[in-house]
Amino acid sequence: MKRPLIIGLIFVAIVAAILFCIPESVPTTEPGPVSERALNAPTASTPPTPELLPQVMMTAVEYKIDLFALNRKIEDPPFEFRGGAGTGRVIDRQGNVLLESSEDIGIFGAIVSPDKEKVLVDAANSSGGNCLVLEPSTGRKVNLPSRPPGANMFSISWYWIGPNLLLGTSGVEKTFHEGPHKNYCNENNVAQTKFYTFDLLTERLSEVVMPSAVTLPVVNAVEVTSDGHIHLMLEELRENVEQDLGWFKIDAAK
Repeated sequence: MKRPLIIGLIFVAIVAAILFCIPESVPTTEPGPVSERALNAPTASTPPTPELLPQVMMTAVEYKIDLFALNRKIEDPPFEFRGGAGTGRVIDRQGNVLLESSEDIGIFGAIVSPDKEKVLVDAANSSGGNCLVLEPSTGRKVNLPSRPPGANMFSISWYWIGPNLLLGTSGVEKTFHEGPHKNYCNENNVAQTKFYTFDLLTERLSEVVMPSAVTLPVVNAVEVTSDGHIHLMLEELRENVEQDLGWFKIDAAK
């Protein structure tokens, strides 16, 4: 009598073990349609692509600067800067204030265009802008780009090189990595010089293609004239390398 009982208990134990090992079924949901926006959305691991700018050429030219002639062109300007750095204002010949410093903007200087129709205002505002161009006869105001596209870029300094064309000087910041989250810069913290132009007629920012004479990454624009000439020198003195690169001119974008 005991043998059938033992066999029955073994059978019950086997069935219980089988039932215990079977996992619970998990309801599944068929994926719905994916929107086009979701398909094209950037992921955290994909950095944004820097904006590709149109390019303009810089070519070597024979040029001898005539400071007297250049100074004659800027005599008796129709607009001028008055006041202190960051607290100044731009006025016309009649004393009318065209733009003045306030809580939102600080004005540090103003330079009249070669055609004396516009004025380049060196300013700083709360939104990070730095320079703008005023055209008092039309009331037009153009905010210039404060930084070029790309990572680790310096702010742009602007100069007149034509009635409707400006040269911008900037560069890529030199960084030193020590540890996963630390960057250090030395006194000479420019890794590469960058030049740009801004066309006021099209309001287009373009990148200048460095001429073949620039054999090192860092170069200085030691003189920029309002008639469109740029005097370049290498930042570092190198053996058997000419430091004074001479004069160049921008071939404006068509």
